[in-house]
Amino acid sequence: MAFAEDDDVRDLDPAEVTRLVGLPPTSQHRKGDRYGPHQRAWRRSGWKVEVPERDEYDTEVVLVELLDIIESRADGLARACQVLGLQAGINVVIEMHPVQGPDGEELVTTPALSLSAATVRRLAKLDLWLDCDQYVY
Repeated sequence: MAFAEDDDVRDLDPAEVTRLVGLPPTSQHRKGDRYGPHQRAWRRSGWKVEVPERDEYDTEVVLVELLDIIESRADGLARACQVLGLQAGINVVIEMHPVQGPDGEELVTTPALSLSAATVRRLAKLDLWLDCDQYVY
C-alpha cells in the first residue's frame, strides 16, 4: 500500500503519515534522502506497507494478505488521506520469468489477475486505487 505520487505531496513527512495511520511502514523515505550505490536523491517522499515478495500465481492471495494488514487501520488511513490530501492505493507488481520448455523454447506462465467481488468491495470500502504492473524478463 502506498500513496499516489502527486506533485502536491512530493515532500510529505513519513513520520506524520505513520502517526495518522497508526501502522509502521515497511519502507519510507523523505524527498532528498539518498539511496542506492550511486547515492541518488529521492525526488519525492514515500511511505509503503508491503508484503514479502514470493512466487504466487493467484494475485488475489497476495492482495488479500495486504488488506488483512491494513483494514484494521481504516480510520487512520482515511484520516491521513484527509489531513494530508493524499490518495492511498495498492500497487501490485507481477514479474514473469521464462523457463525453457522440453523443445528448448522459452515459456512464460502468466499469473491470474482476477479478483472476487468480496475483494473488490474491501478495496472500495477503503477507497483505495489499484495499479497492477506486469513485467516479463
